[in-house]
Amino acid sequence: MCALRTETVVAGFDGTEESRRAVWWAADEALTRGQPLLLVHAFSMPLEELTRVHLPTEEFAYEPVRAAAEQAVVGMAEQCRRTLPGLDVSTSTHLGHPASVLIDAAVDASVLVLGAPELSRLRRVLLGSTAAEVVRTAHVPVVVVRGEPAERDAPRADRIVVGVDGSPTSSRATGFAYDYAFRHGAELTALLAYTEHPPDALPPDRGWTVDADDAEASRRALSEAVAGWAERYPDVSARHDVTTAGRPAEALIDAAEGADLLVVGTRGRGPLRTTLLGSVSHAVVHYAPVPVAVVR
Repeated sequence: MCALRTETVVAGFDGTEESRRAVWWAADEALTRGQPLLLVHAFSMPLEELTRVHLPTEEFAYEPVRAAAEQAVVGMAEQCRRTLPGLDVSTSTHLGHPASVLIDAAVDASVLVLGAPELSRLRRVLLGSTAAEVVRTAHVPVVVVRGEPAERDAPRADRIVVGVDGSPTSSRATGFAYDYAFRHGAELTALLAYTEHPPDALPPDRGWTVDADDAEASRRALSEAVAGWAERYPDVSARHDVTTAGRPAEALIDAAEGADLLVVGTRGRGPLRTTLLGSVSHAVVHYAPVPVAVVR
């Protein structure tokens, strides 16, 4: 008899403070999901990382780096077990391109969690290359943990914001947000933010439109978009907001101020889905002041 496969929460860890915060976020998420936590530490040689060309170097040349990486991730796992004794934590250390290693490790995961790297002033507008590639190409929801550091026992914000636009990915993002709000006892804000122009440079045919001049029609459209999820999670306290103030990304970032999580969908489809991210999701994952979940 084949054993049933159990979904896992996967967190990328590289020893930085940002990745530690991501691990703690992932640990809380794993507990509420009743799923194990897998900490993944990927490392590669600098030249190999830059060129993506595998060097004909013997495995033993990497041993000191591998040993240090394994020691760091095992130590982080031990901290999780001591702080959260009910949590099942395992670790994995791999030689290879970090984004590829993380995506492979999360192929059957419920969610993949990463820390937002601390960037230099010249690169402040960019996400770290590993995180950016994972967000673009992973087939599971990806959470980028942003915002100010907090103590492990600090009270949660207990508020979730989800961007709604009527697209299939938006519907899945709404489901993710409702599920998260239910498990964490949080209030949910479903926000429809639109302008007169398409929010993406290459927008798909959504088959769903909003009359920007009719606020009541917009509210009805928003209510219809979340109705199924609201019925599935009747205990979630939710409010529906429609705004035309500024660009959608700006409205979502403003609405997420002080929230626990901002959830958006990404509209990458077809042959371009691995190279393009919708402009709204691209903007919020770079600039939002709180953790951001990107759902496909």
